[in-house]
Amino acid sequence: GESGLAVTARALPVLIELVREYPGKNILVVSHKATIRLLLSSLLGFDPRRYRDNLDQKPAALNIVDFRDATRARLTLFNDTSHYDRAGKAIPEIPEARLSKWWNTSGGT
Repeated sequence: GESGLAVTARALPVLIELVREYPGKNILVVSHKATIRLLLSSLLGFDPRRYRDNLDQKPAALNIVDFRDATRARLTLFNDTSHYDRAGKAIPEIPEARLSKWWNTSGGT
C-alpha cells in the first residue's frame, strides 16, 4: 500500500488548494481516517510516521480545523463522536491490535 508520507504528499496540497480557493468559507473534507490523521499530523507539526500513535480517530468522527490562511491552522474540534449519542448508537471501540508496536511497549522505539 501507499506510505503515510506518500498519502500526505498527495492529500495536503489538495487541502491547501481548497483553503486558498475558498478563504473564510466552510469546507467539508471526507476521507479515510488514516488520511485525516496524516493531514492533522502535518498541520499540527507531528511526525507523520507516528500518526497511528499520536492521533486516535474513531469511525465517522468530526474534526474542525480553523485556517487563518493556507499556512496557519488551529485544531478546534478533534475526534468528536457526539452525533453517535444523538443517534442512539454506541461508539465503536478501537482495537488495541491496530496500534503500532511502539504504542504497545513501555515507550521504547
